[in-house]
Amino acid sequence: GGAHAYAHLWDNGKSATDELNHVLAVRKIAIANFSKDNIRSYEPYSVLEDVFVPLYFFHRYQTEGAVKLIGGLDYNYAVKGDGQLITQVITPEKQHEALASVLKTLSPEVLMIPEDKLSLFPPRASGYWRTRESFKSRMGVAFDALSASATASDMTLSLLLHPERVSRLIQQQAINNKQLGLEVMLDKLFNATVLKSQKGDYASEVQNTVNYTVLKHVMSLGSNTDALPQVRAIVQYKLKQLKSKLGQKKTKGIEVIYVQDYIEQIANYTKNPNKFEVIPSPKIPDGSPIGMTCFETHE
Repeated sequence: GGAHAYAHLWDNGKSATDELNHVLAVRKIAIANFSKDNIRSYEPYSVLEDVFVPLYFFHRYQTEGAVKLIGGLDYNYAVKGDGQLITQVITPEKQHEALASVLKTLSPEVLMIPEDKLSLFPPRASGYWRTRESFKSRMGVAFDALSASATASDMTLSLLLHPERVSRLIQQQAINNKQLGLEVMLDKLFNATVLKSQKGDYASEVQNTVNYTVLKHVMSLGSNTDALPQVRAIVQYKLKQLKSKLGQKKTKGIEVIYVQDYIEQIANYTKNPNKFEVIPSPKIPDGSPIGMTCFETHE
């Protein structure tokens, strides 16, 4: 929930938002080019899975830099007479631009590991077990592409829906009604995820994985006593609106089951938010972007 919009260790570029868009574009190209040539000859393919980890999460630190613009401040530890800026809220335009870029990191287009890459990740070989720097799997030894998308979306949402950040949104909009507020942010979040339909079974399943993560984080926010009480009221109201919209959504196939489950989850939560229990998403692998080898190729 860091308040300073420009104090971040691992972001790049003059504009964190523009750089996030650039990072996502670079990541897309790098994933398209990823192949068996990213490991040395006679290395097991189990190693290739671990090489892919920092590439898949390549946007991780730039997302953190961009999200700080949302509900963010520019300030200095000024003293009287030094002429420095004391403090100011980030402009509405910059906050809306940052939100649009951050929401891209929740899209199946970004989170889907291409089907032709999945064949590169067989069950782990003996002696090459997963470590804390590996993808987590809910499928035993099999590679779990859906949990990878759950982990990545969990990372974004834990930053975006931090109780301190959303509390600042309420205050900044109260002072300037042109500012980004929590209601608008939740509307845009739901429109980009839970209310969105995808073409193709794989993309739809990734979308549903993200949707469950979105609902979990929004409900957790509404039950968080560290946030302003207004946050709880807005979350409850927006979830009830979402429930109504989901009831009107045209669905088919397995999506009918998922949408009904979303509706039931929201209904149960709004009846008694104090009983809500967070189910953790698979933990994001450790590691800062130092010494990455995911862009190296070998003969």
